[in-house]
Amino acid sequence: MQSQTTATLTTVLSDVLADLAFMFCDGGEYSEQPGESWLETSIGYKGGVSGELRLICTRSFAEQLAENLLGIESGEEISKQESTDAVREFMNVVCGQFVTTAHGTEDVFNLTIPTVTELEVVPFVEGGEDETAQLSVDGQWLQLRHIEATPA
Repeated sequence: MQSQTTATLTTVLSDVLADLAFMFCDGGEYSEQPGESWLETSIGYKGGVSGELRLICTRSFAEQLAENLLGIESGEEISKQESTDAVREFMNVVCGQFVTTAHGTEDVFNLTIPTVTELEVVPFVEGGEDETAQLSVDGQWLQLRHIEATPA
């Protein structure tokens, strides 16, 4: 059974993709994409509760995201910096939406600056993660994980 947090992650991710980037989930199954480079974008939040969101996506997805966010014509060259900046901005919006959806608007939350890391291996966390949303968008597989901070 899907946890409430996973359901919220899935809804927020698909809504922000559609509303901000005009990208839609296609329900495809994950298949390894040989030769593809992978990115992990992390952003934290602190307020009444604290946590972190981590998005894993391909560089190709980040390039498509940059095309849609920046209004770049399909087929034009997109720099690594543009695709990295696009996925950072995307995660700012995803985190803001997640925090207000999951925790309400009463508390003030501070978001960290998103960081992007290029990964060496296909990084998907295998099933069993209660707080993980996995979606396919235009044949590109995405995984969004929520990691709740442990109280100090």
